[in-house]
Amino acid sequence: MKRTMAACALLCALGISYLYGVYSHRDRLPPYPQLLAVKNRLFPGSIGFRDTRGKIEVPCGEIGSGKVMVALAFGQSNAGNHGETTHASMDGVYNFFRGRCYRAADPLLGPTGDRGSIWTRLGDLLVGSGRYDRVVFIPIGVGSTTIDEWSRGGYLHSRIISAIRESRARGLAITHLLWVQGGSEKRTRGDGSNIERYRKSFHAMMESIREQGVTAPVFVAVSTFNGRDVNPDIQAAQRGLVDPGKGIYPGPDDDEVLRDVASRWEEVHLSPRGLDRCAREWVKALARAGGR
Repeated sequence: MKRTMAACALLCALGISYLYGVYSHRDRLPPYPQLLAVKNRLFPGSIGFRDTRGKIEVPCGEIGSGKVMVALAFGQSNAGNHGETTHASMDGVYNFFRGRCYRAADPLLGPTGDRGSIWTRLGDLLVGSGRYDRVVFIPIGVGSTTIDEWSRGGYLHSRIISAIRESRARGLAITHLLWVQGGSEKRTRGDGSNIERYRKSFHAMMESIREQGVTAPVFVAVSTFNGRDVNPDIQAAQRGLVDPGKGIYPGPDDDEVLRDVASRWEEVHLSPRGLDRCAREWVKALARAGGR
């Protein structure tokens, strides 16, 4: 009986893994979050791009001190490798993954997708301008996910905690939290319940992060475009979260970028123009927060 159950669990997990592989690169995951949760529990760390072939490893200890930014980038597809074109960063921009540091080059290790990201481009802008000497990205975004799945109790929350603990163990203290999520949230009839639900889930997620000793500011992008339109309730929730006294700052308005058809690829993802625009908007958001 036990062998039969184990075999069934294995076949189920393999089926989920296949479906995930088919859909994830397009941010069109099968509509079975519970099954993905089972897969993640059976195979911890199985979600996300993790092929290290061709990646250039750099000892984390060589990153050193000075003006160093260590950014945890999380949320859904536009926080991952779902952009149209890839990019390899200049010297000084790194990708942290499972306790190791690599030269940052798309697709980044950690998030879903196998194409381009905002972060390689953002790193170049920050290092090239002299704002930072070195930038380390810890990208863990998963396409087609909701905030409840990232919040305390959600099946993806362990990804956040693991990233924090693994980076700390290598002497990398997180200095920035970059949140890009919202397109998978459901629309409501405008009664405000969605705003309150999003707010509660976000604060529960942040409370858990703070309990880990991370005091870094979090930047919240306005990101709700679903391929057809934006979600006004979630936009309002994201803008309403901003509270510098609690270390919460506005990120870029991704919805505004995606209004431009030339900035889109695959309906909800970013073209080369969109990737470059979003990277520049992140620079502006960081600058508005001053020394944060």
